[in-house]
Amino acid sequence: MPFRMISTSVAFIALCLSSAADPAVKIINFSANWCPLCRVLDPRLADAVDRFTNRGVTLVEVDMTRLTRSDDDAQKALIAQLRALTAAHEAAYLWDWYGGHAGIAVIIAADNGEPLSCIAAALSTSQIEDRLQESLLLATKMRPGQRRPNGTDCPPPMPNRTLAQPTP
Repeated sequence: MPFRMISTSVAFIALCLSSAADPAVKIINFSANWCPLCRVLDPRLADAVDRFTNRGVTLVEVDMTRLTRSDDDAQKALIAQLRALTAAHEAAYLWDWYGGHAGIAVIIAADNGEPLSCIAAALSTSQIEDRLQESLLLATKMRPGQRRPNGTDCPPPMPNRTLAQPTP
């Protein structure tokens, strides 16, 4: 079974709930078609994930192509949808950390959303594969909370780019 790419469409909920084999790790990829770093990262990430077919890796695309800084209802609805997507994967905190920024992917443990590693455009396909392999080992062999006792290699949380916040 090739990796599943989950998008921000309505169908993502069905894919999340119908998983036959639970993944060990998920890659939350913040991407946009206007992002130059994404044009480098996304193909490398897809190639690396392809090599992990049937090994417990799921790629979750958080497509921010249509995000703008406007405060209209359509933007509020899109932000709410993107937040819901990350929340559905135990990674709502990642929206708070990186929402509105593209060109970064975070590998998380599928069981609890614990961040394991980050991936940026500077990494080669081989380096991404190494991080995936390490993350799979951490997720399957270490107990939650003890997988990264000294923290991850992820950049610190970034300020939200003044995107409109949805109303609760």
